[in-house]
Amino acid sequence: MNQFGFEFNISIAEIILHVFSKNAIELEAGYVPFLVEKTEKADIEVECFQGLPEVDFDALKLLFEAKNEEQRFYSIYETSEGYCFVLFDQQTKDEIQQIAYLNAAFNYWKIHSRNAMALKYPMGPIIMHYLTLLTDAVLMHASCAFDGKKGRMFSGFSGAGKSTMSMIWANAGSQIINDDRLVIRKTNGQFFVYNTPMYYVDKSKKAPLSAIYLISHYPENKAKKLSGALAVSKVIAFCIQNNFDKSFINKRLEFFSDLCSATPIYELGFVPDESVVTYITENE
Repeated sequence: MNQFGFEFNISIAEIILHVFSKNAIELEAGYVPFLVEKTEKADIEVECFQGLPEVDFDALKLLFEAKNEEQRFYSIYETSEGYCFVLFDQQTKDEIQQIAYLNAAFNYWKIHSRNAMALKYPMGPIIMHYLTLLTDAVLMHASCAFDGKKGRMFSGFSGAGKSTMSMIWANAGSQIINDDRLVIRKTNGQFFVYNTPMYYVDKSKKAPLSAIYLISHYPENKAKKLSGALAVSKVIAFCIQNNFDKSFINKRLEFFSDLCSATPIYELGFVPDESVVTYITENE
């Protein structure tokens, strides 16, 4: 306990978030394994408040909206000091769940919530995305299997078989880093894959990234290696991002150009059984 009443530190992809409030904060169970001891200096400060502030949205510039035909997820506005995020309750759909402010340096959040759940979806993944803009990292919609030596990432559109691939490799004895949302980060010249807090409990994990497979179901196991701009354009399609700023786009392009130059990229049609493991390990 200190003057804020409650605080803790979370490590995601070895990036430290210091979360603090005058009121008690409730965490979803999936965040608990990512809690770490207090460090001298966190990379990101997250200050939490209970109660929503009054905001004149007509006076702000709308930059981005995440929505589909059924509901709104969140909106992003430009402010004089950075950005304002308006997050909607995913049950009531139109009711504002949170209003959050992020400074232009991406290292200080102020999150105003209706209740004590400061990192409630989609707030947590939004923070994860913007923390990658602080370093050489990206947030990906993908799965990753680590056999003790190589970390293989599998990505594709919904229904392509990411979860199926995870199950196959797990049955073959590999550790599944995550089967939905990953961070790729470059550290000391090497790319690593990290899992992120999910709605379920899973320990924090890390693996070296050895290859990326863009998967789809197919009558036989068949792979084609990609390179250059084609590889970059194919892989970047599965990056979780908000592209309302040219600097964001340029940073992502530089990262993926570097990633695809250093990492083998394959298109992989696969049969959903253990034969794909043998195919990959024998043909890499």
